[in-house]
Formats: sequence, C-alpha cells, structure tokens
Amino acid sequence: MSQPFADVLRSLGQSTYQEMGDRLHEVVEGVQETGKVGEITIKLKVKPNAEGSVLVENEIKSKVPEPPRSATHFFTTAGGGLVRNDPNQTEMDLPKVVKREAVND
Repeated sequence: MSQPFADVLRSLGQSTYQEMGDRLHEVVEGVQETGKVGEITIKLKVKPNAEGSVLVENEIKSKVPEPPRSATHFFTTAGGGLVRNDPNQTEMDLPKVVKREAVND
C-alpha cells in the first residue's frame, strides 16, 4: 500500500515542510495585495540508492506577484547621463516660497 502524498511531504523534514507553508503564505499574500496570479512549485527528484531504497531530493520555487512599479521620467544628456530637469531648457531664477504657519486666535 502506498503512503499518502501529504505524509511523504511531511517526511521530507520539518524545515522543508515549514518552508513550503511559508512560501505558500507569501504567494497568497501577494495575490491578495495585487490581484495578480502567483505560483509555487514543489519539485521532487527520486534517485535510485542502495537496493530497495531511493533518495528523494526536493526543490521549492515560488513566484510572488509584485505590485506594479511606476516609471520615472528622465531627460538624457549629451554624455548619456540621466537628469530630472530638461538640460535644453533655461531655468528661471525664482524666489523660494516660505510656508508660514497659521496663527490660532
């Protein structure tokens, strides 16, 4: 009679079993935060060992969806640098505005 698959996963060791749960939790949180698809892959490699036994190696991979990142606008310089202000536009020398705090009566 074969052993249930969940029992085999638990038999891989507490740290591996815990890691699978942790990775699944991370993926679920990412899916809830972003509304995007996540993924967890558990790969078991079974190798022959001594007569009547095998070695089971495992690999756990996860793809946690990330929130979209916004783009930042830059201008390029003649030397290939990136700057936030247009290097071809003259800057105006304007006085700085000082914020005054409201006086309470």
